[in-house]
Amino acid sequence: MKTFFTTIKNIYERTIPRLSMFVLLTAFTLASMVLAVHLTDVQQVKGHIVLVTDKSDWDLPKGSKEFDMVVSAVKPPVSALVEKKYDAYVTIGKDGDYEIETLRSDDYKNMVEAMLRNPDAPLKGSKPARGVGANIIGFMMMFLLMEVFANLFAFADDKEQGQLRRITAAPVSFSGYLVAHCIFCLSMFLPEYFLLVLLKFGGFNIGFTLLQYAGLILVMSFFGISFALLLNTLISKPDNASMLGRSIVVLSSMLAGTFYFFGKKNIILDTIIKLLPQKQLMDFVEYLERGEAWRHGFSIVYVIAFSMVLFVISCVSLRMKYIKRV
Repeated sequence: MKTFFTTIKNIYERTIPRLSMFVLLTAFTLASMVLAVHLTDVQQVKGHIVLVTDKSDWDLPKGSKEFDMVVSAVKPPVSALVEKKYDAYVTIGKDGDYEIETLRSDDYKNMVEAMLRNPDAPLKGSKPARGVGANIIGFMMMFLLMEVFANLFAFADDKEQGQLRRITAAPVSFSGYLVAHCIFCLSMFLPEYFLLVLLKFGGFNIGFTLLQYAGLILVMSFFGISFALLLNTLISKPDNASMLGRSIVVLSSMLAGTFYFFGKKNIILDTIIKLLPQKQLMDFVEYLERGEAWRHGFSIVYVIAFSMVLFVISCVSLRMKYIKRV
């Protein structure tokens, strides 16, 4: 325990000169979480529809929770469709059929027509929209994983400057040394959790309970720490490890659909995406949001197991590289 407390105290002292960097990274993550809460209602709307008619709206079709519909006696210009101010124009023929004008796909056109005929019916082939909880996790995930590389600065510096070799040669606990770095990383995510607490008690809908968020953040952090630790173990230069790791995090997070669903119906690409821990975690979060998490536990187990493998490889590599040479 003495090694643990000495190491973590040393890390916090070395954090002070880098405080501005940590504040900036944390600010980006907090801003993404607030943005997720704000944009959730906007993302629920699948389109803005204009019903072009001069009749009374007494017997006219109404919009639904997925579509926002307004009635206009004058048809807006086509340029409004191009500018995406509106998604479709609807006129009613003499025989009562709907004539839909849109620049989007035929599937979207059929979706609009189905809504007009039965606004309360579920849209066929429509994927359930993410709730605020899934959006918060998705928006914060990439920034949180990138932040891990900054949080492991002390370990990376010790390795590059040769301090790690002296630490392993000294009569101290190497496990305590590694645990101190992991706990430091977790402690740097407390502002994100405190923001969730403030939003919760401020009356905002955050989707999940605070306990569920604690578990999800812990899983994300474990994956990030394992991945960052592995790269810093295998790559001698901390800057190179950080640049490569952050590039991989950004690309994989975007492919995993942390911000929006990504898929081009390409079998090879979709298979690769399914193997990404971020994708599996987002799937679990969406199942949790729909109350189906207990039926889809494999997703969260996959992320934890994947992270454990990376962590074990890192620890074994460090022991082979340093401890066995003493």
